[in-house]
Parts: sequence; C-alpha cells; structure tokens
Amino acid sequence: MKVWRTRDGEGGRAGSAFQFERLTVRVTRWRVVLAGVGVGAYALGLVAMAPSEIIVARSSNGERQAVGTVWAGERAMPGGFGAGWTLMPLSSILHLSAATRITLRGPDTEASTQVLARPGRVLIRDLEGTVSMRMLNAVAPGLPFACSPVMRLEVESLALKGAPTGAGRILSGSGECAATGGAATPIAPLTGTLTADEGASNVVFTRVGATEPVLKARIQSDGTLTASVEPGGVGLLPGIGAPMSIDTKL
Repeated sequence: MKVWRTRDGEGGRAGSAFQFERLTVRVTRWRVVLAGVGVGAYALGLVAMAPSEIIVARSSNGERQAVGTVWAGERAMPGGFGAGWTLMPLSSILHLSAATRITLRGPDTEASTQVLARPGRVLIRDLEGTVSMRMLNAVAPGLPFACSPVMRLEVESLALKGAPTGAGRILSGSGECAATGGAATPIAPLTGTLTADEGASNVVFTRVGATEPVLKARIQSDGTLTASVEPGGVGLLPGIGAPMSIDTKL
C-alpha cells in the first residue's frame, strides 16, 4: 500500500515570471507496510491452524474423517490405513510451488514423499518406504479384487502433471490376489521401472527375472493416465483374461 502526496516545486524563469509545477512524490509509510505484513501473517495463521475438516469433509453419517489442522493433519481410510500431510513453507518458496510432505501408514505400510504442486504441474519426489497393495482398495473401494503383496518404493521423481519426469523403481513381493467373493490365486514378484520420454511419464512392470511387460502406466503432461494389462500379464489379476487398457484423469 502506498500513499501519494504532492508538493510545490520551482521551475525556471520564463518571460520575466516564475513558472511553478506540481511534483508528485511517492511515499511509502513503514507503519502501513508493517501493518500489512501483520495482517497477512495473521490471515495465513488462521488458515494454517484451521481444522482439517476445511479440506476433508465429514462422512455422510457426520463422522470426522481427518484430524489435525490444514497445516498438519491426517486422514483415516478403510482397512486401518491413513494418509498424513505437513505443509513445507521453506520448500514452497525454494521451488515456487506448494510443497507438502505426505506420509502413508497402515498394515505393512510406512512410506513418505514430498509433493510439489503449482498450476499445470504436480511432481512427486523422494517417495520411499513400503506400501501394501491392499491400500488400493482403501483408496478405490469399488475395485473388484484385492491383492496382498507388499511393494517397496524407491521413486526419485514422478510427474503426475506437467513436463514428463520419471526415475526410480518399485519392487513387489510375492502374494496373492482374489476377486470379490472368489478364490485367491498366487501372484509372482514384480519389478516396476519409472522412466520418461517427450510425451509422458512411464511405469512398466515385469516379472522378476523377465523382460516382457505385464502392466504399464503412462501419464501424459495434462494428467491423463493410461493403464494397461499387456499380453504377458493376462491372468495376473483376477477377472482379466485378455489384454486391456483404461484411460482416466488424475
């Protein structure tokens, strides 16, 4: 906020008479600046310390689904899983993005990552830890199957939107998958490799010790995800007896 004042200034002589002009001088009052900073900090504090229900609504029966504040909180998910978040102001300034530390916990699950988000760009960095594939059912309860393997995540970077970026790997142990109400079938250990090309970020899964892809995921710069079951992955997941692919928006 700036205050504008005017004062008289002298011009030179012209035609044996003095000419006067009005000069405009910009004056910034330090009290106004301090007040603005104080109001901004107060408003930011109100938002940061507001209850987490502002961003995570209550369930349909009125129960709280999250605890903590906008600054640092955690959301509960089915199956004993939970996802926590902590805002990172210094990293936000450094990367010119909203930086958040995300943690995942639950049965056979303990992982953390940093998410950088700004308009047109969402980037996952330093994703490390273990995650049970049962967490897929906690995130998407409508899936027609459930799998038990535990994945080891060693992801350096993965772009969910914006310029394609992918580096790291995902190691999946052995286990089993079962269709809803069906018998369980064994699933072999898998290795997922993250890469990027000019068009998209890519994740390709193969069986350990093999090179033929069984599952693929391709994330384009606009956030479009194409997930596919390759010929080598037929029968890997319950109910999938032929190659297939689905498109969705992240």
